Amino acid sequence: MEKVLRKRAWRDLKENKFRYFALAFLIIISMYLVISLVGAADTIVDGTTKQAKKHKLEDGQFQVFVPLTTKQKENFTKKGLTVEETFYLDFRQKDGSKLRIFKNRKKVNKINLDEGRLAKNKSEVVVEKRYAQEHNLKTGSKITIDGNFYKITGIGSVPDYDACYEKLSDSTVDSKQFGLAFVTEDAYENLKDNENSIQSEEYIYAYRLNGAMTQKQLKNKLKKITFNPDDVDDPYFKDYWEETAGKKDDIKDGIKKLTDASTQMSDGLNKLSENNETLQKGADQIFQAYLKTAESQLTSFGVTSLTENNYANILKSLIAKSSDGLTRLSLESAKEQLDALKTYRDGIKAYTNGVKKASDGSSKLKEGTDQLEEGTKELMKAFDMETSNLTQFLKADDNIRIGAAAGDQVISKLAGMVAGVIIMILFTYVISVFVIHEIEKENSIIGTLYALGVIKKQLLKYYLTVPVIVTFLAGLAGTIIGYSPIGIPTQMQDCYDYFSIPDLSPELLIYLLVYGIVMPPLVAVIVNYFVIRKKLSRPALSMIRNEQKKSHISKVKLGDMPFLTKFRIRQSLREARAGFTVVFGMFIALLVMMIGLDCYVMCDHISKENKKDTKFEYMYTYKYPDKKVPKGGDACFVKGLHKEVWGYNLEISLIGIENDNPYFSQDKDLPKAKNKVVISSAMAQKYDLKKGDSIILSDEEDEMDYAFQVADITQYSSGLYAFMDIDSMRDLFQTSSDYYNMVVSKKKLSIDSGKLYATTSKKAIEESSDVFINMMIPMMGMIVGLSVIIFAIVMYLMIKVMIDRSAQNIALMKVFGYRKKEIKKLYLDENFYMIAIGALISVPLSKKLMDAMYPVMVSNIACGMNLSFTWQMYALIYAGIIITYLVINKLLVRKIYKVGLSDALKNCE
Repeated sequence: MEKVLRKRAWRDLKENKFRYFALAFLIIISMYLVISLVGAADTIVDGTTKQAKKHKLEDGQFQVFVPLTTKQKENFTKKGLTVEETFYLDFRQKDGSKLRIFKNRKKVNKINLDEGRLAKNKSEVVVEKRYAQEHNLKTGSKITIDGNFYKITGIGSVPDYDACYEKLSDSTVDSKQFGLAFVTEDAYENLKDNENSIQSEEYIYAYRLNGAMTQKQLKNKLKKITFNPDDVDDPYFKDYWEETAGKKDDIKDGIKKLTDASTQMSDGLNKLSENNETLQKGADQIFQAYLKTAESQLTSFGVTSLTENNYANILKSLIAKSSDGLTRLSLESAKEQLDALKTYRDGIKAYTNGVKKASDGSSKLKEGTDQLEEGTKELMKAFDMETSNLTQFLKADDNIRIGAAAGDQVISKLAGMVAGVIIMILFTYVISVFVIHEIEKENSIIGTLYALGVIKKQLLKYYLTVPVIVTFLAGLAGTIIGYSPIGIPTQMQDCYDYFSIPDLSPELLIYLLVYGIVMPPLVAVIVNYFVIRKKLSRPALSMIRNEQKKSHISKVKLGDMPFLTKFRIRQSLREARAGFTVVFGMFIALLVMMIGLDCYVMCDHISKENKKDTKFEYMYTYKYPDKKVPKGGDACFVKGLHKEVWGYNLEISLIGIENDNPYFSQDKDLPKAKNKVVISSAMAQKYDLKKGDSIILSDEEDEMDYAFQVADITQYSSGLYAFMDIDSMRDLFQTSSDYYNMVVSKKKLSIDSGKLYATTSKKAIEESSDVFINMMIPMMGMIVGLSVIIFAIVMYLMIKVMIDRSAQNIALMKVFGYRKKEIKKLYLDENFYMIAIGALISVPLSKKLMDAMYPVMVSNIACGMNLSFTWQMYALIYAGIIITYLVINKLLVRKIYKVGLSDALKNCE
């Protein structure tokens, strides 16, 4: 009997070859999608991790004003650290791109060569692979740097520039505009001596802790290292220092002179004040002596006592009474002399009193200048803090250039695994519908086999054979294709086209092999076992008679509807299981499709909005700001802060601007407050912020947190920005009242490159805006295409099941004289309403669900997430669903037409 059943299984496979082929194809593309996505992700995550370890990836990097001394480097080495210079110079190429030149690395972040060798002489160079690809450079080619020709001896990558961002605040990698190159030490020094770089040399050191100390301990040690401004060779730094911190010497000298002068004045006045009493007594004695002399000479006039209180009146009276002119003249002369002496004495007294007050005042002045001098010493300490050599400390975990490819693929892996689970649920349900239909169709045969002595175990084995074989072979085929050149390597290509990582070989992962080869047949066995076991539990006689379970569908009251309408409604209710599978399959396919479409609209919005929102032509970020803002430029104050989202610590650019700034936040008023900001639309989308929300931004350099309230949101999609009043920002960060470090303008300004960190043009932003969409188009096309195929297959299979289940009834309708079009309307066209209504629900629901999941998928990208669809896109998706249904409907009409009249006699007693 088992031999008979095996033959029957083979015959069933041949008779339903198209149905099983469609199911196999569904499993194949599903396994291909999951294995290629997840396999590519695991290969890149594991591969880049191994390569980074092999090539001594840094634990972090720090930047300084002046290079460390040999002794300072030796101190770190003795403590067990590995420290290496990663100084660089930027040069503008003829095509407008920027090339960053490094020396060959020896100990940290070593070059991983895809081909060729390292540069060995002054005229050789190794070029970073993505820049080489974009500029068609190959080993043996020539490249011009600073007017000199260099032979390319190798092409490769370095682990600290996994993502070749020019600046840490950039949101996109654009290898057409920026790349790396590595030369010998002699060649680097020649380029440096020519002084033609875009900006001054950056002093950056990469380090490996080697377990010798923690990140915090190293940072604290670096903070204690100071430098002498006189040791800096950069002329722009010297000018900047003289205008800012260099003024401390002038302040100290001025305060010293003031203190010395006040001390000398105080000492002189104190000495003068010591003789005040002697001087006053002497002047009074002279006056009193002259009074006595005058008194003795006036006794003949009857004057007995002459004092300072009465002398004036007595002499005036004698002068008035005197008739002798000579006597009168003598008396007047005596009075004038006494008046003069009294005035002299009073003047001496007033003078000495003034000297006393001046002496007291000078003492207080000296005390004040002494306090000022002490305060100046404290002020100088603040200046001394500014002379800390450390300007930046960046851990590898916080460096967006490091591990970016792995971070991106972790999200792809998550998406692939979620898709894998969803698709597994889908085809599990599809298989169950197939099995139920097959058993219901063969009820009488199964009953007869029972009657002939076939046991349930044999029937279980028979009904499991075909699904297990089909699912196993399909899973195996999908796995093989997933590991083929069009699978994992193809999925990895998107990563290669964006990130600068070594060439990696796909890894055979046990869990993926189990998922692809074992899971499909295992799921088929489990589902079929329980479904078949239940169906085969009925009595043999009941099955021979093909008795169907009583349905309550006929009892559903539909009122006085026309017969055809009632029939179509009842038919839809009878096939509710298959109908649900179609709608569920459509929902799953739409979820997969939304991954691609959300990616497309996000990239499209980034491209269009960045171009529209960028109002300036040039943006200059200063290393050493000029005293005055260049003519034609608008001053800004920018500071990099950080905020975490979904485990990624992204940089937020806090920009202080004037309210009338024409380039940023021109539609919003900036509040005059130190705790309120207007944020960009990109930041609002990324962090799901609304007006009135509170946010905390971290200054990782100074280890400070700042709390802000979102005063408003302005349309600006070019990055994660927060804007505030520039004066309030200067107060917040305690800078001078005219401080700035960024200038934006409508035209190119004449600024010495040595004063700048970077120059950004609108043209470069526009070109970078198209990077995402150009890179993602192949992946988006694949995802959308596969989702359409999944939907079409599920719809075809399930509607075909509906027709097969109704084959006897269709035959009866033909016997009763119904025309083909009428039969089509009864058994096929009612599905249109199911698809139409299901699509109306599934499209917005799948969009909403994917929009909620999508922020996690792009959490490592510092950009906005405008995922909004236009009504035209919704209409296009809906129209696509309807068109797909109409095509499937057209194919299945033939199936209805092929139902023969003899089918009406089957399964009839």
